[in-house]
Amino acid sequence: MPPQIDCLGGEYVLERVFKHDFLAATALYAAAAVRPGLPRKLVCKISRQMHFCLVPLGWLGRLVTRVEVRNLRRCREVREVPIVLARPRPNVYVYEYIEGASLADKPPLPSDFFDLLLAAVRQIHARNVVHFDLHKPGNILVDDDGKPHIIDFQLSMHIRERALLSRRLSRRLRLWLQSYDIYHVCKHKRRLQPALLTETEARLSRNHSLPLRIHRTVAKPYKRVRRACLRYLHTKGILSAPDRPETCPETNPARWAAKQQQSG
Repeated sequence: MPPQIDCLGGEYVLERVFKHDFLAATALYAAAAVRPGLPRKLVCKISRQMHFCLVPLGWLGRLVTRVEVRNLRRCREVREVPIVLARPRPNVYVYEYIEGASLADKPPLPSDFFDLLLAAVRQIHARNVVHFDLHKPGNILVDDDGKPHIIDFQLSMHIRERALLSRRLSRRLRLWLQSYDIYHVCKHKRRLQPALLTETEARLSRNHSLPLRIHRTVAKPYKRVRRACLRYLHTKGILSAPDRPETCPETNPARWAAKQQQSG
């Protein structure tokens, strides 16, 4: 991530990297000087620019950003969805930072948190958008007032009325895919607020459909192999923790050594 960016007429300095994976990097930037009318902090997301194994993938980064920004703008009236403030380059966009915590941190939640979250997801769905990535608690934020926010529309999809040349088939596909968003929200509620789970939500929180069974069958061994490879590369010194304070824990290979020690 660049050490600083010029955006919205102000200068912002890198404060923290949230995530850096194959498709994109996301980081927090703070204003170098407080100026009236400008956000104090911004989140900048840069989609992939570099090649992979000599295969150019800049086109993929531009495509991912275009789709994500379009779907965010389709949901601009949903209070729980970030507003795109600028798109400096075809593979870059920024939005104002949301003060709070990730659902992955298991912060205290008000009793109506998941009711508000489900209402927000249904508003997104009403715009024919599927989020596709709500199984990650890190994509759900809790602000300082205990209100939900939904981020990371990188995998989102807009399914038009005639995406399959038929309104009926398009609607059935859309509702089927959107049901997985609802399932993941209900699953988070079952884990974090089980006492508040309704009978309907309890039913929706347990999905044993064939696509999910296939995903679990593939994902679990993949994660085990991936983690074993990372531990091995770290042990051999091929991966090492960079000496930069803004590096995010997710991409710091030192954590694999810690896990290896715990398992030993």
